[in-house]
Amino acid sequence: MRVTTLARRLGSVAVVAALTLTAAGCGSDGDGDTDSSSSSSEAGSTSDDSGDDSDASDEELEELSADEFYQEVFGALRDAETFKLETVSEAAGTKTTMTGEARYEKDAIAMKASSTGAQAMDMIMIDDLIYMKSADLGIGDKWLKIDLNDESSMMSMFGKATDPEAMFKSMSKPKKLELLGQEDVEGVATNHYRITMDPKQYMEAMEFPAEMAQFLPKEIVSDMWVDAEDRPRKYSQTLETPAVGGGQPTTSTTEGYYRDFGADVDIEAPPESEVSTKKIPGLN
Repeated sequence: MRVTTLARRLGSVAVVAALTLTAAGCGSDGDGDTDSSSSSSEAGSTSDDSGDDSDASDEELEELSADEFYQEVFGALRDAETFKLETVSEAAGTKTTMTGEARYEKDAIAMKASSTGAQAMDMIMIDDLIYMKSADLGIGDKWLKIDLNDESSMMSMFGKATDPEAMFKSMSKPKKLELLGQEDVEGVATNHYRITMDPKQYMEAMEFPAEMAQFLPKEIVSDMWVDAEDRPRKYSQTLETPAVGGGQPTTSTTEGYYRDFGADVDIEAPPESEVSTKKIPGLN
């Protein structure tokens, strides 16, 4: 039982890590070689969740070069100030759906999100703090408070992932950028790009522990759909990570959407009365 509880708690940490990377880096990674592969399914939805979609559809799509791609895309996302997102991830036969909203504040990002499925939880990230609420944490209906600057916490390694400037640095020079064509995503015209990255450059920029490299393929590649205002609308990834100590490699898939740019969002830290004082070794 103790091992199972720890595994669930680690799973919750993984969900938060994936979501912070998604929001700060707008779907940063992906693949396309023998060591990793990326899905490139087209979106045919006609949803009009984003209030400014019509403006993006009326503008002409222009191709971005490898040198300007990340600066322009992340700059456009930051200029929007707020957005909403939805991500569906699947690994080892389990699926997790996350929905949330985010707000850029200078060089930081605030976010509120909820996930359902194998790792159901609620999360708020604001002011270098993460608040998590999950049945797997063993603290009832309280929030667990985690300081991203606390080096004793497992989550501290992901603190850098919430810094947009770090994301720019890690992806400023992709190994390869390909324009695969033009496609509509939820009724918005977009350019469909495929990006190949060097995982070592990514790890160094994000200041992740060097030992984590063993879990990454030789190349990381993703597909991203970008509208006429250079804002990301969709991304997808299928990543095959090598097995540790033998065995079969692990395959994970992720698909995400960005919507409602500039929409009103409500992201605040929970009241202190709703925050647990319990200490969970390794987490807070």
